[in-house]
Amino acid sequence: MKRWLWLAVLLGAAACAEDSTQQQPENTAPQEAAAIVSTPQGALAGRLSVKVTDELAERIEEAQQAVTRSGGVPTRSGVADMDLVLESIGTERFVRIFPYEARFEQRHREFGLHRWYTIRFDSDEELTAAAELLSRVEGIETVQYRHRIRSTRKGPMVPAGNRPAVPATRAAMPANDPRLPEQWHYNNTGNILADYGMLKFQSKAGCDVNLFDAWNLCTGSPEIVVAVLDEPVQATHPDLAANMWVNPHAGEDAEFGNDVHGYNFCNNKAEFNWQGNYYDEEYGAWMYADHGTHVAGTIAAVNGNGIDVCGIAGGANGEGGVKIMSCQILDSDGDATNDSDVAAARAFVYAADRGALIAQCSWGYGTGMQTEAQWIGNDRGAEKEAVDYFIKHAGEDDPAAPLSGGLVIFAAGNDGDVVGDQMMWPGAYSPTVAVASMAPDFTPAYYTDYGSWVDITAPGGDYLYGDEGMVLSTILEDPQMQFQDGRTAAVGYMQGTSMACPHVSGVAALGLAYASKLGKRYTLAEFKSLLLSSVHDIDSYMRGTKPFIDVEGELAMLNLTDYRRKMGAGYTDAYLLLLNIQGTPGIYVQCGKETEIPLERYFGGSTGLTLKADAPTAAKNKVGMETLTTRNGKLVVKCTKPGVATVNLTTLIGQTAVSHEIALIVREQTAANGGWL
Repeated sequence: MKRWLWLAVLLGAAACAEDSTQQQPENTAPQEAAAIVSTPQGALAGRLSVKVTDELAERIEEAQQAVTRSGGVPTRSGVADMDLVLESIGTERFVRIFPYEARFEQRHREFGLHRWYTIRFDSDEELTAAAELLSRVEGIETVQYRHRIRSTRKGPMVPAGNRPAVPATRAAMPANDPRLPEQWHYNNTGNILADYGMLKFQSKAGCDVNLFDAWNLCTGSPEIVVAVLDEPVQATHPDLAANMWVNPHAGEDAEFGNDVHGYNFCNNKAEFNWQGNYYDEEYGAWMYADHGTHVAGTIAAVNGNGIDVCGIAGGANGEGGVKIMSCQILDSDGDATNDSDVAAARAFVYAADRGALIAQCSWGYGTGMQTEAQWIGNDRGAEKEAVDYFIKHAGEDDPAAPLSGGLVIFAAGNDGDVVGDQMMWPGAYSPTVAVASMAPDFTPAYYTDYGSWVDITAPGGDYLYGDEGMVLSTILEDPQMQFQDGRTAAVGYMQGTSMACPHVSGVAALGLAYASKLGKRYTLAEFKSLLLSSVHDIDSYMRGTKPFIDVEGELAMLNLTDYRRKMGAGYTDAYLLLLNIQGTPGIYVQCGKETEIPLERYFGGSTGLTLKADAPTAAKNKVGMETLTTRNGKLVVKCTKPGVATVNLTTLIGQTAVSHEIALIVREQTAANGGWL
């Protein structure tokens, strides 16, 4: 008989012996086994988590006090029948997932976080058998398999530092960072061209997040904190250091040590680990922990400091950007042992308690957790509860915060070319925002996941358009490391929904910074609605086919019609979000087409003969405005260049002059409804 079967019999006998001392009611039903959630497919060996009842949690806490007070690491629960199982599977560690913190303990207990424990045991033990044994222990409600999480980048980083900076294609850039002209994802001029003989890939002007116009209204605010749950962000990076979050309570919470800029949840220490590396046989390249630093740079690389690149909400003139809290949940050495969803769960709670309003998550489970049923079965899991905790409690301790609740933003994943329309987790969890990726010409990036569960699209890069068609951002710059990938500066190209996701996080952070500047405060539902409606149509580009190289190295075709209504509401626009926060209407106008815009929503029926429209000459030139007039109470415009122009409308209501300002956003394509929000 297998050992675990023998122990199951022993547990049953112990329960009977205990019950024999007490008179039981005749109709007492036997205790049901605990729910075993998630899937053993691809689960980490020697790792399980359990959620216990309040009563059992209290008994465990009392029993473990002596061990923790002496500085030891608990390996047992102090409860006899549970310890039989822990002993049998060779438990090396049995501790709370969400540690005791005096400042937040009451809130944690009200949410039930104190009832979660993680178990590390002999990796040679049969995992499903161990889960079955634990499910039979009285007082255990849930047993959960643990899974590895992976970043959602596609392929290796390509160093950009050994190339000269691309000269600016506009008369002047809005910041003095020398590589800003290469960040097409902020301001696309359509000058990227990759030529493969018969195949040519050309970027399209306006395929970007419309950032330069947004910067005229806001560039960021240090009051807004974005938690980057990822590989570590290099806090000493010269283009990030000024925008790193500094913990005002660093060193006060014993569990987290001197956590100045965040915490390393992989290795359970305050010091980040970005020095690891490994050789990836699949890509034939050395892999370093650049991912978190690259993601952070898109959100908040310091603007106007004369160094390399800019961040979406990176401030101006070297200061004033949003702050990056680094929550390391991915290690840098290729070892999956520490890259588990337990680290992610702890990071969500840590970030919510310390003031982050946005959780930036360019990671997921990949195709291992394939079905919705598997996630729903996991909806009692620790990481989902931690996500829910962030959504509910982030920003709670700051009454001046512009957002009540926390915004969780996930990359959709990079398997679309392989698995097609399939849900990916946790991005498909509906309370979060799932981000798909587009190439520099409004088409889906060849790899992006897609489906009706996707919320929004952003630039994520596509190597088919050359290195320059990927996303340029910050990478590691550490003199103590011997890089073998040819980098000569701290900038590099990456592609993936990993790169699309921080564009949405950066735009959201910029929006919250602007809301704070205007003294506005939103519920999570209100702000999420603003974010997802501040977009441009992308479905009109979903026609025909797009060539790419498949996993076998063969030329293949994407059927773009498969992506219709499956890339979210549209592609994000930073300027439009800020306009919506400001209360200025933003109206889409199709490039090269005369458009009539009804104005009743601004003036009611008072749009008669006195209605006039005007715009500054610079604004007219910017969008190639050939027509600006009024006709039958409507605004009539024709613009020939993508861009943004502000128009002032005036009329008389009785004897009172009334004016309204609107923003015309000129794009190659517009939604069927004309872009009205």
